[in-house]
Amino acid sequence: MKSPKIWRQLPLSRQLLIAVNSVLLVVVTLFVVIDHRLRIVRHVDQARVALSEEAKTLYEAAVALDGSETRAVQKLVDDVCARMNTMDSPGHHIALQWQGELLQANSHGRASPEMIDAMIASAKDVAMRQPMKQSIVVGSFAGPAGAVYVSEKRSNLISSAREELLRQLSAVVIAGAVATAVVNLMLYLVVTKPMRKLVASLKSVGEGNLDSRTQNLSCRELRYLGDQINVMAERLESSDRDRRLHMAKAREIQQNLRPDVIQIPQLRIDSSFEPADDVGGDYYDVIALNDSQVLICLADVAGHGVPAAMAATLLKAFVCEAAKVTIEPSEILCRVNRQYCEYVVSGHFATMVLVRIDLVERRVVYANAGHEWPFVHRGGLPVERLEAGDLLLGVEVDTEYEQAAIPIRPGMKIVLVSDGVTEAFNPSEEQFGTQRVEQVIASGMNDHANELTKRFEDSLNDFRSGRAAFDDTTLLVVEIL
Repeated sequence: MKSPKIWRQLPLSRQLLIAVNSVLLVVVTLFVVIDHRLRIVRHVDQARVALSEEAKTLYEAAVALDGSETRAVQKLVDDVCARMNTMDSPGHHIALQWQGELLQANSHGRASPEMIDAMIASAKDVAMRQPMKQSIVVGSFAGPAGAVYVSEKRSNLISSAREELLRQLSAVVIAGAVATAVVNLMLYLVVTKPMRKLVASLKSVGEGNLDSRTQNLSCRELRYLGDQINVMAERLESSDRDRRLHMAKAREIQQNLRPDVIQIPQLRIDSSFEPADDVGGDYYDVIALNDSQVLICLADVAGHGVPAAMAATLLKAFVCEAAKVTIEPSEILCRVNRQYCEYVVSGHFATMVLVRIDLVERRVVYANAGHEWPFVHRGGLPVERLEAGDLLLGVEVDTEYEQAAIPIRPGMKIVLVSDGVTEAFNPSEEQFGTQRVEQVIASGMNDHANELTKRFEDSLNDFRSGRAAFDDTTLLVVEIL
């Protein structure tokens, strides 16, 4: 069960190489096996013909000696067999049926009744076209004076055939290696290299490099695949271009929703806004309620991007509408929450803090819907937090929010931040945290609002050390003169 899975996990180039080389190996193996069998048969047949020619020559030589003298014939047989055994055929043996006698070569010590019986039986099998696999190969010739049998060990012939096969196999292996190298090279040039180009192009497109294109592929099928990848990349590039254009317009719209610079006596207000995406889910506003009262608002919609930006836009509309009915932060939050629960998708929560600055009654009134507590710095005193807070927006439609108030002191600064500030991370996975916010405020005790904002931006950039913000970052500084 594991083999098919492992095979499918291999790259295409390796699958092709294994498949082609396996076929070549099977073909070469079959060729070697079949050729080995045919070669042995051929060697045996050739040896039998040569032995029969030798038997005919011996017969004629024995007749020429004076066939009645068996001693001369025996000497001839011994001399010939001795010479053959020492020169060309170590397993060579000669036997005769001559003038009613059985004669065998005695020079090599292999003469025996069993040997001559085996030679005669093998000759009869060949004559009847029923050759058996015996240990010897026999050639024979018969005439009026008798019959001559010449044998050779079958093992000698097989050894000779194998030596020749090994020489040929070496040549085949070399030729096969060359052929395999050529095939592998062609596979690399025709398949592997173009496929790597396609994979690299797809990977480049997947990483956002939409101008990546594939060219100069090796065959029609791969060119078609490459053309389709190019078409896909062009369409993605066109879609991304449209998306960037739309997001730029959305960002411009969101920038226009930010409050204009408001000149209010006795107040300096400055802000910093850095969305994590093209558009953000943080919303802040400064609304002049009358000549002596200003409403400061900061909200943070869960998540970022287009959905959060749309929800933040609704929050601005809800706050502006509620501020026309009442100036109390708690009542504004109640009205905003009811509308938010009605129009925004369930589960898309938001936090919001409202701060009303009353320059006549010299007090700050605030209400909080689950947002980061505001920071307050009054003269030389330690940095304080406005710790009143209630449930997030979008949880329960009938939530009642409470408000609290503190007196205004000369030189007071109020700092509102989103969690993109306190939850900013550096490369060591440390959070910026509220304690660092307090330290920055304390170190900028004598700063004006715009100077304190710049100090925060520098501190956050130094802390992040180049790490991108994962959430929208918003800061609002209010300085009461």
